[in-house]
Amino acid sequence: MYSASSCLLEVPQAVAQIQQQLAQQTTQTGGLLLFFSSTCYDLQALGLELSQSMPNVCVVGCSSAGELSPSGYSQNSISCVFLPVDTCRCTSALIQDMAAFSLAEAQSLIDDLMHRIQAKAIASVPEHTLALTLLDGLSIHEEQVLQVINASLGQIPLLGGSAGDDLHFEHTEVYYDGGVHQNSAVLILINTSLPFTPFSYHHLQAKQEKLVVTDADANKRRVYELNGLPAAQEYARLCGLTVEQLDALQFALHPLTIKIGERYYARSVQQVHADGSLSFYSAIEIGVVLTDAEPEALVATTEDWLKHLADATGKAQLVLTFDCILRYLEVEHKGLQVSMQPLLQQYCMAGFSTYGEQQGGSHLNHTFTGVYFGVLDD
Repeated sequence: MYSASSCLLEVPQAVAQIQQQLAQQTTQTGGLLLFFSSTCYDLQALGLELSQSMPNVCVVGCSSAGELSPSGYSQNSISCVFLPVDTCRCTSALIQDMAAFSLAEAQSLIDDLMHRIQAKAIASVPEHTLALTLLDGLSIHEEQVLQVINASLGQIPLLGGSAGDDLHFEHTEVYYDGGVHQNSAVLILINTSLPFTPFSYHHLQAKQEKLVVTDADANKRRVYELNGLPAAQEYARLCGLTVEQLDALQFALHPLTIKIGERYYARSVQQVHADGSLSFYSAIEIGVVLTDAEPEALVATTEDWLKHLADATGKAQLVLTFDCILRYLEVEHKGLQVSMQPLLQQYCMAGFSTYGEQQGGSHLNHTFTGVYFGVLDD
C-alpha cells in the first residue's frame, strides 16, 4: 500500500504529481485508488483526471474537510491511498439513495459483493476481508445505512468516513465510476494478504455536568432546547462563553458525550443557528443525556494508540485514517502540527478530516478511526 499527495491547485498538475509519486506502483493491472479532496478542486474533474492517468485502476473518492499524509496535515490539497493487486483485491458498489436504503437491499448488495470478492480473493474470506464506506457527510442518514450494512456483513469489520466540505456545510460529495454523487455512499470490500487491525479511539475525558435534550428534531439532528432552555444559550453557559463566541473551534474544545454501557461517545455540535438551536454531527433526540467532556493530551494519546496497534499488528505499511475535523481544529488551535507530523510519517498515515467516522453500525464523532495495515512477514 502506498500514499501520495499534492497541494498544487490546478487539477492536471496535481494529478501529474500524484501519478509521479505512484508511478512504480500503478503500472500493474488493477488496484484501487482512494482520494480525498478539498472543495477547492472540482471533484468530478479530479476524479476523471485520476482515472485517465491510471486507466487500470479503480478510482473512488470524496470531498473532505482537510487532508493528511505522511507529510503532515494539510488544507486545500489532495491525499491518495493506493491498494495494489499484489496484496489487495477489492470490489465496490454505489448506494445512490441513502434515505431509502433498506435491510433487504443491503443483504442483496453484500451478497453480490461477497460473491465477487470470493472469486478473486488473495486470502481467506471473511477472515482477511474488511469493508470501507465513504458517505455523504450531510445526508443525515449515516446511521440508517451503516446499521443495515453492518447487519449484513457478519464478522467482516466495517470502517469509514463521512465526506466533508471544508466546514462550509453546503454540499458533500462522493466520486464513483466517473460521476459525483450526493445523498450517496460507496461501499468497498477489501480482501488482503496483509495483517490489519481496524481501530477507533477518542481522547475525550467525561466530566460531571449534564445537559438533557428537552426539544429536538431527530430527523434533522437539530436540538432546540437543553435543560428546558434555548440550546445554544445553555451550551454556551456550559462552555463559559457567550452564544456569539460559539464556533467550530469551540465545539472542538468543548465536546459533549453520551454514555452507552460503561463507555462515553462524543455527540459533537456542528453548527449554531440564528434561532438559538444547535445542529449535531450524529444522531440526537429528545431525552438524550449529554455529559460535558474535555480533550486529553492529543499527541500523547495518539502515540499510545499507534504503539498499541504496532504491538498487535507489526510495523506499519500504511494507516488509512478517518480523523474527525474536530481533532484537526484542536491540532491547529494548539499548534500541534509539528508534534503530530513525526507520527504521521513514522506510521505512514494517510486519509482525511471527516464529518463523521464509522465503526461497525455506529456513526461516531471526535474519533481517530481507520485501519492499520502491517507488512508481510519475510
